[in-house]
Amino acid sequence: MIGKMEQHPDFDERGDYEDYYQHLHPKFFLPALPLVEMPRACPESVKGRIEAASAVLWVDPSSAANRIRSVVEALMDEQGILRKRMDKDGKIRDVGLHDRIAAFKKAKPPFAEAADLLLAVKWIGNVGSHEDILKIPDVLDGIEILDFTLELVYDTRRDDLKKRAAEITIRKGIPKR
Repeated sequence: MIGKMEQHPDFDERGDYEDYYQHLHPKFFLPALPLVEMPRACPESVKGRIEAASAVLWVDPSSAANRIRSVVEALMDEQGILRKRMDKDGKIRDVGLHDRIAAFKKAKPPFAEAADLLLAVKWIGNVGSHEDILKIPDVLDGIEILDFTLELVYDTRRDDLKKRAAEITIRKGIPKR
């Protein structure tokens, strides 16, 4: 870890010097701290972009925000949501991320909640791309939302548990042999 340390005098309630206290401000971790616990089914293209955001978060939060926006782009790619489409004049046009998320929501209704959450991540990423005003907590909000979204899309534990529960119920709790 690389960072900055500050020391300040600490006084008791009477104003007498007691000791020093330290503030540590991390700026870089090697290896980078993992930002999310990725579901096993999460594709490598998505994982790699999250790791890229992890590498720069503490040094450049706006860059990390841009990288989590690119995670949303990769997620749309993995879900088969097209980056380009033909317009009414027959020209091939890029599809913006906002429209891709809307197409994802429409094409995959079970992931409508995930699509709504991804819009927030996209907006944080847009600010990171065009402004230099984001702080680490702002980006961590987006990462937390992204983490939950990845669970909604790729975590199969819920379905697996429902299936096992249904099987146990059918067998009335009697173990399989």
